Amino acid sequence: MVQVESGRTRILDSAAAILRHKGLAGAKLSDIARGAGMLAPSIYHHFPSKDHLVEEVMMEGIYHNNRHIMARVEGLGSGASPLVRLRAAIVAHVDFLLAGDDYSSAVARVFDDLPDEMRKRVLAAYSSFDNYWRDLIVAAQKDGSASKALDATVVRKFLIAMLDSCSSWYRPGKLGPAQISEQAADLLLYGFATERP
Repeated sequence: MVQVESGRTRILDSAAAILRHKGLAGAKLSDIARGAGMLAPSIYHHFPSKDHLVEEVMMEGIYHNNRHIMARVEGLGSGASPLVRLRAAIVAHVDFLLAGDDYSSAVARVFDDLPDEMRKRVLAAYSSFDNYWRDLIVAAQKDGSASKALDATVVRKFLIAMLDSCSSWYRPGKLGPAQISEQAADLLLYGFATERP
């Protein structure tokens, strides 16, 4: 049983890395198998199809990221203000995506390319992630630290889409993941203009 689980885990890890770097169209079973240290037909002992494998990577990516963000935010304790909690979530999300988590980066990279039925199932699993962000945004609006003039759904959708995009353009260089995550939080919470016109 350990062998089966180990092979399955190696396949998932390899698939997440390939999806992250090559996208859905570029993810070949032969590359995934090579990364897992096996032959391509061996994948079918663990997954009935490429679609099943991709969907499991998507689900794992959502759970990895959600657990990471919630641990960071909840680790602040109940006394943390809603805006501090929201900032911690933003920083945790960007840091997680840029620090090399293949699963979450794979979700961000290939979600739009998923077949319709799979996208619906992934979206259903994504709802707890979405709801957590909604609650953080609404709490900041309720306590007056965030603008109530902005619709919470619009804020959430733009916020997550902007944060998710970082894994597609980030390249190590002048700024590391920690600096980029802090700048993302500053930009998203405080804006770009020095004063409103």
